[in-house]
Amino acid sequence: MLNDPAQDDAPAAAPGPPDPTDPIETTGPVPETQTTEDAEDAKAAAEDDRSRSVLVNTGWLIGSRLAQAVLGWGGTLLIARTMSLEEFGRFTTIFTVLGLMVIVTDMGIGRIAVRGMLGEDDTLPGAATDPVHFAGAYIGLRSLLGVVGYVLVLLVVTFLGYPMEVVGATAVAGIVIVLSTPSSALDVVFQARLQMGIVSAAGVAGLVAQFALTAAIAAAGGSLLLFIIPAVLCQVVVLSWKIPAARRLLPIRLIVDWTLWKRLLREALPLTLGIGLATVYYRVDALMLSKLDGFDAVGVYGVSYKFVDLLQFAATAVTVPLLTVLVQSWPGDPSAFRAAGRRAAMLLGVLGGLAIVGLVGFATPLTTSLYGAGYAVGDDATRLLVVATTLALFGSLAMTCLVAVGRNRGYPLVMLTGLVLNVGANLVLIPRYSYHGAAAATLASEVVVLALLLTLLLRHGELRPLGLGRLVVMPLAIGVGLGVGYAGDLVLPWVLAAGLAAAAFVAVAVLGGLTRAAGLGLPRRRTA
Repeated sequence: MLNDPAQDDAPAAAPGPPDPTDPIETTGPVPETQTTEDAEDAKAAAEDDRSRSVLVNTGWLIGSRLAQAVLGWGGTLLIARTMSLEEFGRFTTIFTVLGLMVIVTDMGIGRIAVRGMLGEDDTLPGAATDPVHFAGAYIGLRSLLGVVGYVLVLLVVTFLGYPMEVVGATAVAGIVIVLSTPSSALDVVFQARLQMGIVSAAGVAGLVAQFALTAAIAAAGGSLLLFIIPAVLCQVVVLSWKIPAARRLLPIRLIVDWTLWKRLLREALPLTLGIGLATVYYRVDALMLSKLDGFDAVGVYGVSYKFVDLLQFAATAVTVPLLTVLVQSWPGDPSAFRAAGRRAAMLLGVLGGLAIVGLVGFATPLTTSLYGAGYAVGDDATRLLVVATTLALFGSLAMTCLVAVGRNRGYPLVMLTGLVLNVGANLVLIPRYSYHGAAAATLASEVVVLALLLTLLLRHGELRPLGLGRLVVMPLAIGVGLGVGYAGDLVLPWVLAAGLAAAAFVAVAVLGGLTRAAGLGLPRRRTA
């Protein structure tokens, strides 16, 4: 069992009244300068506590994702090397369609649910103000939405006219939706208490089981349908892990509360539209490839996306615990809100910069070594997607800040703009450049989406100043890292050159103060 990070959950104690037994207090009133210093120390201590809570939970999630990435990549390697390129493309297409169902299985309710789980929403109807009741009703609603998502995914693959083999495999793969939807609903229980280590452990356990079964199936020859089954097993293990852990925190039971369900669905409408458009926006390129090119192109593009999967999760790893801190800080402590958002931006800058240095600089040898030369033809697509995903990290942070302050109504329009641009660019670029064109369309659209989200954020004066000037170190560190990597690759094995490139990036980030601004430096020294 992983160590419990709950010890970092406790908020900093508020300064109490003067202690009459303190000899300093008996001599007279405390000088104003001393009181100011004490207040500043207390505020600094509170900010350090918040920073540590976010970093600890982010560390759990990123560490878990690293382990899951290794297991996931290992499983993907076995599947890709067992299947033909076209079969792997079909496999990728199935899970792309499953991913679209988050439109109905999540609907943005998860973000709204954090406030209810914290017991800080006095406007909730009836018994819903009780976190136990709220959790039961929320998980019940998400479970129902999972069943709806399963039905819809079958309708989608049938409507798109995919072969019967794909439809049949999707019917089995759709069980993942039924299980993962209530599983992700349970995450809010852990998120509200900043105990994401439980979620991390469950994810790793599920991936271990999935990898073991995948390896056994690959050894036996495998097929499209058989390779679907390990994904279902993964969700069974994860859900079995989370349920007893959640019940140790809350006496959870499924509750039908139509009033609360209608309230959640109504409040989630702007996010539902935005998330639905965003989901289509991020996945439409693979579907368009399957129709405008072929399943083999989807297979190559799917491998390119495998390299950015970990980077995509970095946004979740940072923003999930961050949202809890932001909700607790707003509107009572806007300075703490801005400080938490600023640290998160710097942390994303470090993670995104490392990804660019490693994957942009060494996409070809890495793809060839892991998947074979047949997939290395998509190396430029990988490079473009890595840069696009790095921009998306900051877009996700901006969206989290808007959700925390309840100013997310412009989100659907932003994502609609991105979707229209992405689809239009794909229609032009895919027929000419295949997966490289799809990646270029994603990058161009992401630039526009990030600019619009930042505009929404900056429209609210209380959120300014953002204080992101330290991020200028990021492109400088990336440039140095890529330069060192290129020079090293001329005389060294690519693995050593990649290590030197990463070390050079980190060195510049440390010297430029980026890592300290991200909260990765030494703890703040507190006065006694």
